[in-house]
Amino acid sequence: MDTAEDRLMGYGEPRYDQSAKNILSDKSILAHILKSTVSEFKDASIEDIANVYIEGTPEVSQIPVNQDKTNAVTKKIQGDRNEESSPTEGWVTFDILFHAKAPESGDLITLIINVEAQKTQRASTLGYDILKRALYYVSRIISSQKEREFEGSDYNKIKKVYSIFICMDSPNGQSAINRYRMKEEHLLHRYKANQKSYDLLNVVMIYLSDEKVRNRLIGLLQLLFRKENMSGDERNEILKEKYNIHLTEEQREELNTMCNLSEGIVDRVTERVTKSVTKSVTDSVTKSVKRSDAIESVRNLMVNLRLDINQAMDALNVPTEMRADVRKALGK
Repeated sequence: MDTAEDRLMGYGEPRYDQSAKNILSDKSILAHILKSTVSEFKDASIEDIANVYIEGTPEVSQIPVNQDKTNAVTKKIQGDRNEESSPTEGWVTFDILFHAKAPESGDLITLIINVEAQKTQRASTLGYDILKRALYYVSRIISSQKEREFEGSDYNKIKKVYSIFICMDSPNGQSAINRYRMKEEHLLHRYKANQKSYDLLNVVMIYLSDEKVRNRLIGLLQLLFRKENMSGDERNEILKEKYNIHLTEEQREELNTMCNLSEGIVDRVTERVTKSVTKSVTDSVTKSVKRSDAIESVRNLMVNLRLDINQAMDALNVPTEMRADVRKALGK
């Protein structure tokens, strides 16, 4: 469930979301994600991950999540949706789903890359905890392997699964990468099982902020999704020079679409929020109501448009005599 604010900021914009997924499905970009988040690939080169270990063509928004639908897809997740299913059932689909071969063991790993553009720290807005959604996804992929990757009770053929969520927002304002996995605990004595037998479900949460950090993957994702006032052509040049990522003409068009949508979204937000909040501040002053209205309006503009306090007050035409109170209230 998204809010009016989320829609204003462009979260959930269909064209933006689809362009983002199409760009992320590029094997070179997926290789950077795997090297930084999936332990099996940490010692492999980006080139080998992209050209040797990622198998086939990643599926983008094609594999259904819901019960009895995921394992209806043909073997190795390379076919289309089951033609017998009703198009009115309202499938939820994984964003990007693909197989990669682990360098040392040669085992196939199923990986899901999800782009989550909502303000993910607000479980009350989403209606659920996004981490639980990621766990549900890996559970569905595990259970759907029966009669597709293995038959009957041949459970030894279950493949390891990763669900990697890229969140365009951070719960605490800092970029972060968290990994969740099963581990063994010894409650009595020290019998050790084969780790490959239980280390099957893995979730990685990547949270993006504007904060500059010395992390190559975060830098790449910030370049793609968080940099403002930068054209698609400028981003494409940095992708080539810094990350050796060469997008196709179609992907460059997708990148330009994202940038144009983002720029238009920011312009619309600036215009609509400024008009709305300026009216609120003006009415507050005119009617001599509590200064808290003006403070809240400035805070909202700082959060939504990432303006500093002076820019926010200038945009809202906050009276000079009120500015000291606003700064004091906001701790600036």
